[in-house]
Amino acid sequence: MPIAFETLYDKMTLIREGKRQEITFEVRTDPLTGTTGRVFNFPYQPPKSPNIEETFKRSEGIFCPFCPENIENSTPRFPEELLPGGWIRKGSATLVPNILPLDRYVGVAVFSPQHFVRMEELKPEMMNDAFRVVQEFIRRVAEVDPGIDCFSINWNYMPPAGSSLVHPHLQVLCGERPTNHMRLQLECANRYYRENGVEFWDDFIREEKEKASRYIGEIGPTFWTVGFAPMSHIPDIWCILPEQKSLLEVGEEALSSFLEGLSAILTYYHSLNLFSFNVSIFSFRFEEHFRVNARILPRLALRDIGNSDYTFLQAVHKEHACVYAPESVCEQIRELGFGNPIPRS
Repeated sequence: MPIAFETLYDKMTLIREGKRQEITFEVRTDPLTGTTGRVFNFPYQPPKSPNIEETFKRSEGIFCPFCPENIENSTPRFPEELLPGGWIRKGSATLVPNILPLDRYVGVAVFSPQHFVRMEELKPEMMNDAFRVVQEFIRRVAEVDPGIDCFSINWNYMPPAGSSLVHPHLQVLCGERPTNHMRLQLECANRYYRENGVEFWDDFIREEKEKASRYIGEIGPTFWTVGFAPMSHIPDIWCILPEQKSLLEVGEEALSSFLEGLSAILTYYHSLNLFSFNVSIFSFRFEEHFRVNARILPRLALRDIGNSDYTFLQAVHKEHACVYAPESVCEQIRELGFGNPIPRS
């Protein structure tokens, strides 16, 4: 079966000011995993971001183990048999253990000594060292422990994304079992190959290019599109590295291309007055029908009442919902000059 972009079109009916009104919505099915997400095309304005300077000042009153005056004495070290010296340092970045046991090997890559970095300052050269030190950690773990098959690179930027510290840092997980989303991606990619005799990733990229409505562009060996069945309140972005089966083989060109694209997406989020996001990059040691891919999700600031963009729908039902059509988001990103956008029809 070919790639399917399934959409259920539905509507709700209500009476407002004595008049009958119909409000349409969509339930979309992710073409890889089969999970569903709801799309409401509302004239929505994200809540106003808090004063960033005030956020920074508040953070100064909270102990930060990643600042240069604290990191030596406040962070643990890995065993010598894993990492001689206990840490990895590369350029401005330092990788230390995470004290939260999210997996067998968990590291935190601190971007730089700089405590607070604004979203608009997150350029490729600023992010480069942290991502490279994480790659070095993954390769070392894979070398030392042959039982480790699952790797991910993750980023909670600012408190709305779940970060307890404003000092920018990545989290890298290396373990024996995948997370639910990684497992579902792998199972579905394998099933697609069994049923069709071709790779999901190749078919998906070709279909998205042909449809053109969500395809943002390509930078080097990276492919960028807006998620068909979004995973966040404002549609998320999906990056696929179609030639890379594992983070262990991602080279300098692919990583640099990814960081260039990521920086462009963050420029778009900044234009919406957003200041927080999540990033996850998924990988296995080697799976023939899997490809390295990443999801980038914008996160909303809390409103004055303190409510989150994460509700019963996501927390309990595991169902995502967004208020913008992914196709409209794609148009806006293209207008910012992302990569090599396709011509408009």
